[in-house]
Amino acid sequence: MRSSLLLLLAASAAALKVTVVGGTGFVGTRVCKILAEKGAEVTSVSKSGTAPAEPWAKSVTWNAVDLLGDSAALDAAMGSPDAIVSCMGVIGTDEAALRAGNGAANENAFASAKRAGASRSVLVSVAGEVAACRDTFPGFFAGYFDGKASAEKACAECVQDATRTTIVKPSFIYGGDEFGLLPPRVSAAYGSGVEELLSFGLIETIADAAPGLIKVALRPPVSVDAVAGACASAALGELAEGAATRRAVGELDGTAAIKAAAGDPPATGLTDAIAWATEGVMKAADAAVAKVEEMTKEK
Repeated sequence: MRSSLLLLLAASAAALKVTVVGGTGFVGTRVCKILAEKGAEVTSVSKSGTAPAEPWAKSVTWNAVDLLGDSAALDAAMGSPDAIVSCMGVIGTDEAALRAGNGAANENAFASAKRAGASRSVLVSVAGEVAACRDTFPGFFAGYFDGKASAEKACAECVQDATRTTIVKPSFIYGGDEFGLLPPRVSAAYGSGVEELLSFGLIETIADAAPGLIKVALRPPVSVDAVAGACASAALGELAEGAATRRAVGELDGTAAIKAAAGDPPATGLTDAIAWATEGVMKAADAAVAKVEEMTKEK
């Protein structure tokens, strides 16, 4: 029964063509991988068009195009997808670049997908609680938030059926093996620990009552794999309408909603770290006892 269901899902995915905008990026690469492994016909559209040196990447078409350039070139790179997933986004201190990279680039991508007749649209945006704090950020961040808002509008206008639009809205995304500053990155192991800690009921209650950025800082981050999984599920139409994973129609806002949509298990980074530390202490204690016993025998 299970194998039959998997074959059915694979066959369904195989009939779908999905274009991933920003497919060479942090989130986009993982979206491409998940979709390819599910049997979808995947096209990545990005400025570099550089394919990862991994076996699964051979089944993906990697197109290079300037999202802010010629519309005909963009249409050619976009192809004729059944669904579009945009993971396109930029950070920095240039307000105009933030507005263009998060806004205009996405507007152009969704307009191209609309011309191609896409019937499902997905966007990675920003959590509502973060956007609500826009006035507390430095002035140049206005470009970032304005860009995200215009991208959400373009995503919604890309398809006629509102139930086929999904905006994935994470706060802070972690993952990978390394830390970084530009863009900000936190490793998977560390991020999982923070996520588990901030998911405790008491901290959630405190966060609910906290104002502004304090509330945001106390919200659990979400793994890049969960974000990618939610995007892939949305693109393939695997999100149940009216399911508890949605806080609002067409939105997956915050870590809990994203993880539920992706079928991601609870974070265990803190538990794993405690177990690792405990095991290390026990080994050290055993080694010390053995050393004492050895010294006692020698005497």
